[in-house]
Amino acid sequence: MMDRSVQPVYITCEETNYKNKLNSMMDHTWDGFYTSQKRKSMFPALIETDKFYTVEYTGTPFANMRYTLRATTGQVKLRVLYWNSGSY
Repeated sequence: MMDRSVQPVYITCEETNYKNKLNSMMDHTWDGFYTSQKRKSMFPALIETDKFYTVEYTGTPFANMRYTLRATTGQVKLRVLYWNSGSY
């Protein structure tokens, strides 16, 4: 899980024409002269509540993903485009 790459991740909202391309954060460890290429993939984004968003991964998403909304009011609807490689 720490060595998989699913970025960039695209978040869009057709209602507001919101489009955002997100990349994963920096590696978590350092192996002497270079990074370890292992990271906990996190994609923080600022979005507006009470909207419908589409999330699209460029790699196969993890089996267990956690989404967090940090807002005092409102909700969001997410449609996650999941390309199942077993169907090809």
